[in-house]
Amino acid sequence: MRAVENHIAASFGAFENVLHEAESPDIHIDLCMVPPTEDRPYWTLVTMGMGACRMNIPRELAAYHLERAELAICLPPEWKLDPASLREERWYWPVRLLKSLARLPISEDTWLGWGHTTDNQEPFAPGTDLCAAILVAPPQLEDGQERCTLPGGETVNFYQVIPLYRSELNYKLAHDADTLLNRMDWVSFVVDPARPDATTVDPPTWDHPVLDDAQMHLESIHEKALLVDETAVFNHMAIYLRWCIEHGLMSTVFAEDYAAVIHRLREDPAHTDLRGFIRDKLAGQLLLNFFSPEGAAFSAFYYAGEDPSYPEDIDAHALDYFGPERYVSEEFQNEAYLFVPYDEAYYQAMAQVIQSRWDRWAQETAQDAALSGSSN
Repeated sequence: MRAVENHIAASFGAFENVLHEAESPDIHIDLCMVPPTEDRPYWTLVTMGMGACRMNIPRELAAYHLERAELAICLPPEWKLDPASLREERWYWPVRLLKSLARLPISEDTWLGWGHTTDNQEPFAPGTDLCAAILVAPPQLEDGQERCTLPGGETVNFYQVIPLYRSELNYKLAHDADTLLNRMDWVSFVVDPARPDATTVDPPTWDHPVLDDAQMHLESIHEKALLVDETAVFNHMAIYLRWCIEHGLMSTVFAEDYAAVIHRLREDPAHTDLRGFIRDKLAGQLLLNFFSPEGAAFSAFYYAGEDPSYPEDIDAHALDYFGPERYVSEEFQNEAYLFVPYDEAYYQAMAQVIQSRWDRWAQETAQDAALSGSSN
């Protein structure tokens, strides 16, 4: 058990608290509670004890050493795990899910491994339609960390539990695990009780994925010999990116790759300057695939669209800020937006505009969906 405990701490993260099982009908299953960190801004619960019992592995798979396993599930940082909250099913159900899965191989004389699914027959708790689960390799771990070698040479395999909707479970049963997971590649491994259903929402594909490129704005500065700091080319891009991050519109991959930046922004938004981040980490570009399916759809409509468009709104703000006479002056040469001071007031003003565009887009999208549904 000590080897498993040490492996969990080294691979999933250090932990001080363990959710001990008061009574055990068979094997004793504790849950290691790995708290959120800057690099991994989510809770991780990992079973410790499931692997004490060998599972009934098919003979043809014996060479893969799959007899022992432990399970993990990741929860948002705001998930309540204190004793009082865990008396409520809306907070407790991931704990129940882990424990029931951990005991399944014993009660059913079977085994669990990658790609296996289980059916709860009903939603896990009020407030969510998630009702099934699939096991995958923990995506947050480095290669090799999903296996723990015991002192005697045996292997314990770690699997990530991803809750599913009924339609997603049916999709997997009609196809296979790989096909479902390919369709879910934008879904975060961190539990979201209200996430979109992967069988009804397709990640959008685009012929021109570049929303904006700082190089284009930089060329204007050079060609017109504008007396402005080159960092200004990132001003409007940073404003848009910040708004989308604050509203949860980034893709799973983006959120995981840049978790530390997102954490800093949420902790101190007014003092987190994303301009250097866009320049150094994003190669000066905003790409549609940085965003979630909903975020990408909105960005295609607004940032890369026409009437209204984000670039037009940025120009309109510059006109309002400087006034008509200065806006068209030789000083700016039709690039007044580059001269607007980059400060919190600029962000807050544009955030109101973006929000209004979002509200309009969301309303029109909902109306279109309703009309489409009524015509079918």
